Amino acid sequence: MNKPSAWSSREESLLLLNAYLDNELDAASVLEIERRMAADPALKLEHDRLVQLRGVLASQLKTQKASNDLRQRIEAMAEDTPPPVVERLAAPAHTHIRSYAWREMAAAAALAAIIAAGGTYAFLRPNSQSNEIAAIVADHQRALLAATPFDVASSDRHTVKPWFDSKLALSPQVIDLSSAGFPLAGGRVEVIDGKPVPVLVYQRRAHIISVVAIPRAGQKDTTEPSLATTNDGYFVIQWHGRDFDYTVVSDLAENELDEFVNLWRHAARVN
Repeated sequence: MNKPSAWSSREESLLLLNAYLDNELDAASVLEIERRMAADPALKLEHDRLVQLRGVLASQLKTQKASNDLRQRIEAMAEDTPPPVVERLAAPAHTHIRSYAWREMAAAAALAAIIAAGGTYAFLRPNSQSNEIAAIVADHQRALLAATPFDVASSDRHTVKPWFDSKLALSPQVIDLSSAGFPLAGGRVEVIDGKPVPVLVYQRRAHIISVVAIPRAGQKDTTEPSLATTNDGYFVIQWHGRDFDYTVVSDLAENELDEFVNLWRHAARVN
């Protein structure tokens, strides 16, 4: 494998890793990248993160379904007879009666499930929230151990926002706070509760700030105070925003992280 002389060993490892995941390496290169992952825990973590992310994104992709007309044409070709036009245009009346009855039963079952789930959610919510925070902090820690804490590196929100738009169905506001000493560093996609979510990455001196945006389509912005806590030595601040629930994680001093959140929320409301 030829490479530019300016490449570092880390850059070469990341290139090999992506080719490895795409099954594009020969046997010797496969053995080489597997040897590097065994010797480099950060590279192995990046491999595991990419495998998980690819799996979740693949499961979220919508497949194109064939139209009813196309299905009928294929069935007719298979039978080598024209489709029964009369039966297709005039279905028996009792078919519609059964269809409506099924819809009513499905609606009743769905309503019952929602009512039952509501009580279960209310009972489990505190523990679920704690688990979510722990998962977000763990993702932040893995990002810090990776070669870079972002998938796209840019201080320009007009670069980061379109990148998210191309990856996810719903992307958050990207706020520029560089003038306040919190420059944008880039963005990444993490997997939270089995779903891909956008993460904005900011910097404050040598500290990394992860802003995790969990989609809540249709949710209104709120002026409610942010909720602050700690987890595994990291400060965590959460609030409800437009279309997203936000969680900020960093080892930055609590007062500085609180300042960041106040500036971010204010800028999001006026934009």
